[in-house]
Amino acid sequence: MSRHLFIIFFSLVALFICYMIYIPIGIRHDVKEHINIAKRKYPGEAEDALIAYLLDTSNSPFNRSTVAIWTLGQIRSKKALPILKELYKNDPKGKTCHAKHDLVLCQKELYEAIDCIEHNYGFGLPLPRGTQ
Repeated sequence: MSRHLFIIFFSLVALFICYMIYIPIGIRHDVKEHINIAKRKYPGEAEDALIAYLLDTSNSPFNRSTVAIWTLGQIRSKKALPILKELYKNDPKGKTCHAKHDLVLCQKELYEAIDCIEHNYGFGLPLPRGTQ
């Protein structure tokens, strides 16, 4: 019995360690991918391209939320903070955008991005090489 508990415990520890290693790698990959999406459409530095992507209403609200808002929060863009605050409607739980992400910007995503930037939460990833 104790041998089984030992195996289960160390299996869980190994899974947790793998998960903790994967999270930053996965997030860094997504940040780089989102920056590349924005830079293919808008010139300039990564941060400027993401802001342009966010402000361009021809991009869907869903893409503006997932590509631009989330990424600007992850890189802790101080430059984007006033724009994010202007778009935020004081809805931290995203009740006003629930099931409407094709119609409106995600208010929860805006809240989380603003929070990451203002309080240095999240991963605060530096811009990946080759994306600036």
